[in-house]
Amino acid sequence: MSINIPIVLGLAAIIMIAVSLYVCIRRRLQAIVKDKNESITEELYGYDAGKRQLENEINGRPKSHDDINDFVESKFADSFISHENEREIKDFFNPLYVELSSLLKRMNIFSITDEKITDFIYQYEHISNLVKQHNAQQEDRNIKTTKDFFDHILKYPLDLQQRKAIISEEDNCLVVSSAGSGKTSSIVGKVKYLTEIKHVDPKKILLISYTNKAAAELTDRMDIQGLRGYTFHKLALDIIAREQKAKPSICDNTDSLFVSIFHQLLEDEKFKQAILVYFIDYQVQETDEEKRLKQKRQKLASMKDNRIKAVMPDMDGKPVYVRSEEEKKLCFVLSSLGLKFRYEEAYEHQVLDEYHSQYRPDFSIHYEKNGIQKRLYLENFGVDEHGMVPMWFAESKGISYEECNKRYGDGITWKRELHRKFGTTLIETSSADFHYFDIAEKVKKLLKKEGVPFAEIPGEKLYDMVLPKNSKEEKVFIRLAVTFITLMKTNCKSISEIRNLANKAHDERSLFIIDNIICPVYEKYVECMENNQQKDFTDIILEATKLCEKWQQSPYEYIIVDEFQDISMDRYRFLQALRKGEPKAKLFCVGDDWQSIYRFSGSDLSLFTDFESFFGHTDLKKIETTYRFGNPLVKLSSEFIQRNPVQIAKHISPFNESAHTDMLFYEYDRYNYASTVSSIIASIPSDKSVFLLGRYSFDDYYLSHNFQSVKRGNKFFYIINGREIEFLTVHKSKGLEADYVILLQCNKDTFGFPSLMNDDPILNLILGKGDEYPYGEERRLFYVAITRAKTRTFIMYHTKCPSVFVTEFLHPERLKEDYSPHKNANKRWGRKGDAYLLKLFSDGMSIKQISQLMGRSQTSIVMRLQKLGVSF
Repeated sequence: MSINIPIVLGLAAIIMIAVSLYVCIRRRLQAIVKDKNESITEELYGYDAGKRQLENEINGRPKSHDDINDFVESKFADSFISHENEREIKDFFNPLYVELSSLLKRMNIFSITDEKITDFIYQYEHISNLVKQHNAQQEDRNIKTTKDFFDHILKYPLDLQQRKAIISEEDNCLVVSSAGSGKTSSIVGKVKYLTEIKHVDPKKILLISYTNKAAAELTDRMDIQGLRGYTFHKLALDIIAREQKAKPSICDNTDSLFVSIFHQLLEDEKFKQAILVYFIDYQVQETDEEKRLKQKRQKLASMKDNRIKAVMPDMDGKPVYVRSEEEKKLCFVLSSLGLKFRYEEAYEHQVLDEYHSQYRPDFSIHYEKNGIQKRLYLENFGVDEHGMVPMWFAESKGISYEECNKRYGDGITWKRELHRKFGTTLIETSSADFHYFDIAEKVKKLLKKEGVPFAEIPGEKLYDMVLPKNSKEEKVFIRLAVTFITLMKTNCKSISEIRNLANKAHDERSLFIIDNIICPVYEKYVECMENNQQKDFTDIILEATKLCEKWQQSPYEYIIVDEFQDISMDRYRFLQALRKGEPKAKLFCVGDDWQSIYRFSGSDLSLFTDFESFFGHTDLKKIETTYRFGNPLVKLSSEFIQRNPVQIAKHISPFNESAHTDMLFYEYDRYNYASTVSSIIASIPSDKSVFLLGRYSFDDYYLSHNFQSVKRGNKFFYIINGREIEFLTVHKSKGLEADYVILLQCNKDTFGFPSLMNDDPILNLILGKGDEYPYGEERRLFYVAITRAKTRTFIMYHTKCPSVFVTEFLHPERLKEDYSPHKNANKRWGRKGDAYLLKLFSDGMSIKQISQLMGRSQTSIVMRLQKLGVSF
């Protein structure tokens, strides 16, 4: 075979050129690598000059930094590396890192290795780990060097967790405390550490607490010249006065102003009518217990134990308790027409037999015609336009839907036949009438047809019957408007924002209340405040925030906040404005999310539990040793509060393993209540302190009938067994402690513990979202109550109706409470809601998908679709 010499020579030439080119590129690349080696050192040296604009001081420093690790240890030899420092380091070296990463890819192609470059890239990618390791070592060094300081700074040595929290130098530090863990001592220690060890000017430390008393106590306890504790409000007032050269006038009795505004607005017939509509159509009457029963399909037998109170009494002046919202409306309609009636009054003829008890029609209407007393009967049948009962009727009885309809239909037939047999007059309404008609007009037509005289009560008189002026009921209603407006401002929301939320949720009830009641009250309130040239406490915080946002640099280096679990959105924004500048003031917050009990004052638990999302990178420290009480209370109370997954996990331990605190449960009945309290007091040594605690200020009602009382200043005492025992509400007991605590009346009731008092659903539009666990706030309040005692906590409960919390401790196997209610479970269905439901269903969505989207149970969705005539 002949060889093509020219081709061979050509290939050889190409190979030689390629090899030469490879060698040339490799050498060039090696030169670049050498050059970059030197630039790494230059970059490590140039950090200060490039980032800090300082002269590169070489004298007294190592001649070179071998790598990032070496650089960091040299640069931050005696200090912590904050998250901001870490970010600056990453930003400064990032261009070189990007360049070297690209270079490394080419080096790999040409089999070139360089330890310094690969080390630089590796270390850059692991700077966070380096910082954590450095800070851990720095923390250990600081703990050792400050040992004597922390051993003697207070009357007692601070524990290790307290010391670690105090020496933290992160821009944001959240100290999660626990009951009796030395929270105040930690704050005092922090201030003294800053002033005595770090030599920070006291005037550059801002100390904030929530009450004047707490702020004054902290100031006195520090005893540092130039340092003063503030409340948020006092600080805001001082800032406004200083910046505007004029101290604002504060309206410190807004409650009285709201009452005055409300009475002025009542002169407007439209406003007055809106309130009547609220009480007829939108008033919330169900207790939480009823709500849960409704979610379980409103078992009819159970509903009889929790009836709904009608707005007005019957013809005898007695309160009327009905079985449904429909019957409640009928009560109001009959009252507004001036009719005399009784609810479930026995039928005028005896008809009981072996199959039926005595017949009691829903309503017996008594009237006079031609001098003769007559009686008309009104039955409201719970059937739709097709004569079918709701699905839950069958579920509550444990029978088939077909059988339930048959039984209910037979009952209707039996009642009609009775009236035909005895010649009595019956008029009827149904659930369908409430959905499709104005029920008042429907009733009037039925009355006219039967010739029953009626006289509609004028609006003004009707209003006075529903909501008498200056009555307890009126005050409660005004309180709803006040609470809504206060929370709206505290949460930095506007009427339009809240209205949009209600609109998106198809919440017709809330929209009605906002448009017809809240808006007029709020507009009048703003007008009055402007005319009087006054501001409320939220106004001054909002105004001070705007002034601080104009600052170039905060006058503070450190801001320390006590009781941070009570933070609200307006105060959060105030804090952010107070920190403004470069560098911004460091924030040191101390609090216990397990003791957050002021949600209805505007506190937002999520600002605490999700602190980092609001404030940025945070050094979270925990102080988990309690100096107040021991086991088994430590273990029991910790398990109890942490059943709420929202709460931050903690591992609480007593200061001394031998510390012992019991939690004992005492049952009572109405006959032995006072003797039970007396016997408990008798068992307590006379030299020990005792608190009587109640969920409500009236929980001492039975004590007042059996024991003498005395008031000393702001304290209230009962004289029991010759001893003065102080009574407090649980809210007022927060922050206090006693040797023994007796928690009164832990029962399952509307005014029990947990409280089953209704919170109007409209408030859910503005309340903080960090507390959606059922009884979340009440659970924290119960935790506060049982952790006041150093030696023993006694919990008293009625033998027939123990609190769900008592059951949770004593008989957890009996606890069958549903703790996963749907967010809109208690919301009424309206036209918009029905339309939205039908649209989703017609779009092909499954029942489960609709349930998730609308926040209602699947059973509720099915029932409503059936109600609307949709077949499956």
